[in-house]
Amino acid sequence: MSHQNLKNHRKYYPLHHFIFYPVSLVLLIVSLFQVFKNINHNSSFVMIWSAISAVVVLMIVLSFMLRQHYALGLQDRIIINEFKFRYFALTGNRLENSTYQFSYAQIFALRFAEDEDLMELMHQTAQNDWSSSKIKRNIKNWKADDKRI
Repeated sequence: MSHQNLKNHRKYYPLHHFIFYPVSLVLLIVSLFQVFKNINHNSSFVMIWSAISAVVVLMIVLSFMLRQHYALGLQDRIIINEFKFRYFALTGNRLENSTYQFSYAQIFALRFAEDEDLMELMHQTAQNDWSSSKIKRNIKNWKADDKRI
């Protein structure tokens, strides 16, 4: 496995991203092509392909929403709790009792910082209200998240 950094920290699920969606997209293109090709010739044929197109679109949207919703919702909760635990391990204090107030996006970006950089990045983020991309660009020692969904 290669060393994780800003450029390669995204993860793809091959079955979903490289098989299901491309096949669904091809099916959608074929069905829409059939609809427009036969729009003036055969109304029952157009109705069937229109229905197929609608079902494929619905299938794509629902599959994406469900897969992402459950996995990312759970992952967000885990990341927030891991971050709170790291803060407690480094300071002996609860994050909720500190003066720091971070958005979820900021916490998600700060998780990539190694412990020796974390407190300084937290201070800079709180002081300057850095975006998640700004936080990631300022991480000196990247802490890989190899379990990302």
